[in-house]
Amino acid sequence: MAMMAIRKFLKLDTRAFVKNEDGLVTVEWVALASAVVVGGITLVWLVTSNLKAPANSIGTQINSAANTAVTQNHP
Repeated sequence: MAMMAIRKFLKLDTRAFVKNEDGLVTVEWVALASAVVVGGITLVWLVTSNLKAPANSIGTQINSAANTAVTQNHP
């Protein structure tokens, strides 16, 4: 009998706990936010890893053009 009084005082009703969805909403938002973060990190990694070669090519072309301009302007 004392246990029932304690449960009632602490509101430890298992049926109400199972039906309550307040905590589930938090879990869903955490899962959604983590999926967005992981997706963003993956997207940044894919873009940066695929742009290294074109960026190096552009740098080489700019360097070549600068060297050509310097040699043509100074005999």
